[in-house]
Amino acid sequence: MMKLMMRPSSTAPWVLCLLCACGRFGLQPRTGGGSGVGGGGSTGGIGGALVANPADAASTDIADGPLAGSAGGIGASTSMAGDTNPGGIAGAGGGTIAGGISSAGGIGKTGGGTNTGGVTRTGGVGGLGGVTGNSGCRNTQTDNNNCGTCGNVCSAVSPSTAQCTAGRCLVTLATGMGEPQGIAVDATSVYWTNYYSGTVMKVPLAGGNPTTLASEQTHPSSIAVDAISVYWTTDQYVLKVSLDGSSSTLLGSGEQVIGIAVDATSVYWASGGGGTVNRVSLGGGITTTLASQSRAFGGIAKDTGNIYWTDLADGTVMRVPLSGGTPTTLASGQFLPKGIAVDATSIYWSTCDDVMKMPLGGGTPTTLVGGPITLVYNQCGSQGIAMDGTSVYWTNSSSTVIKVPLGGGSSTALANGQSGSQGIAVDGTSVYWTNFINGNVMKLTPK
Repeated sequence: MMKLMMRPSSTAPWVLCLLCACGRFGLQPRTGGGSGVGGGGSTGGIGGALVANPADAASTDIADGPLAGSAGGIGASTSMAGDTNPGGIAGAGGGTIAGGISSAGGIGKTGGGTNTGGVTRTGGVGGLGGVTGNSGCRNTQTDNNNCGTCGNVCSAVSPSTAQCTAGRCLVTLATGMGEPQGIAVDATSVYWTNYYSGTVMKVPLAGGNPTTLASEQTHPSSIAVDAISVYWTTDQYVLKVSLDGSSSTLLGSGEQVIGIAVDATSVYWASGGGGTVNRVSLGGGITTTLASQSRAFGGIAKDTGNIYWTDLADGTVMRVPLSGGTPTTLASGQFLPKGIAVDATSIYWSTCDDVMKMPLGGGTPTTLVGGPITLVYNQCGSQGIAMDGTSVYWTNSSSTVIKVPLGGGSSTALANGQSGSQGIAVDGTSVYWTNFINGNVMKLTPK
C-alpha cells in the first residue's frame, strides 16, 4: 500500500505537507469515517481515508484505515449550525473552520474506528453541533425563562403579566381594579374586594380574565373563603356568595363592619359602631354577640377556641372564647395595632412601629408573662399580616411586602414600590397582595 509520509519543513506547517500530498497523488478526501463527540470535540481526525479514486474507497485506504485525530485533524467536519463541511478542519472547542486549520489539531493514532475522545463541554457552546445544554441560562435574576434557577419559567395566563424580578416571579394577576383591599386564596383562585368600585372578584392562580362574583356593594373590604363560598364585609353587612358567583346570601349586619373569619360552622366579624365581636352560622340566622365595649377594631383572627382582635383606640390586643364571655387583654400600650393573625402556638400583629409576636398561653388572665416579642422594628403603617409554617408576611405604608422568620431575625423585602399595598395572603408556594392606589392584584413566587 501507499504510505503518506510527512517531512519537516522550514517554510510551512506540517499541515501544508499533508494538503500537498493530496494534490501530488491525485487523492481526494472522502467524507465519513471517524467522528468526534462532545461539545467541543473533533470530528474524528481524518474523517475518511485518502483514496486515489473515490470509487475505490474500499481498497485504497492509506495506513490500513482512517486516521483518527484525538482533537482535530482533516476530514468531514460539522459546523455549529449542524451542516457538514467536507474537507473542513474542526476546531477543538469554539466552532468549525471549514477548509482551515484546527486550533488544536494534529494527527492522532492510526487505525479504524470512531474517535470518542476530544474535548466535551456541557452547558456551553461546542465546536461541534452548536449549542449544548441550556447555554441561554446566564441571568437568573431577570430572565423569564430562567427565573431564580435555570429552566424555571416565569409566566402568567393573559391578560395577566409576569416579570422575573430579583430571581422571583412577580405576576400582575389583575390591573385597573377599583381600590382593591382584602384578599384571600384557595387551591384554585385568588379572591379580593374592590373598595371603590364595590365588587368582589376572583382570578385563577395562574392568571387570566378576572370574574366578578358580586357587584353594587358599598365599600367591600375584608374577605375570606372556604370550600363552598366567599365571605366579605361592607360598611354595614356581612355577605357570602358561591364560588361561581351564582347565588349570594346576607348573613348579618352592623355598623362599621370590619374584619372577617370563618370556620366549619360560623362566620365572625367585628362591628366598630357597636364595639362588638359577633358570630352567625354559615347559613345566616340570629347573630350572637361574643364581646363588646371595644372602640375601634383593627382586625380579627381566630383559632380553634378563641377570637382575637386589635383595638386601635385602646392600643390593645384582645381575646374571647368562640362561645363568648369576658374578653382577655393579651397586650396593651400598642401603637395603633392593626393586622392580626394566629397559629397553633402564637399570636402575631402589626402596629405603626413594629410587627409583634406573643405566645398564646402563660401569665395572668390579662397580660401574658414577658410581654410580646418584637419581630421587626419601625414598620409604620403596617396593613395586612399573614403567616405560614416558617415566616410572617405583611405590607406597610411604604408600599413594601416583607417577611421575617417566625422566631424573628433579619427581614426580607419581597417587593418594593407596590403603590399602596393593603391586604395579604399566602399559600404553599406564593404570597399575594392588593395595591390600593394603582389597582393591581399581585402574586410573587417563591414567597
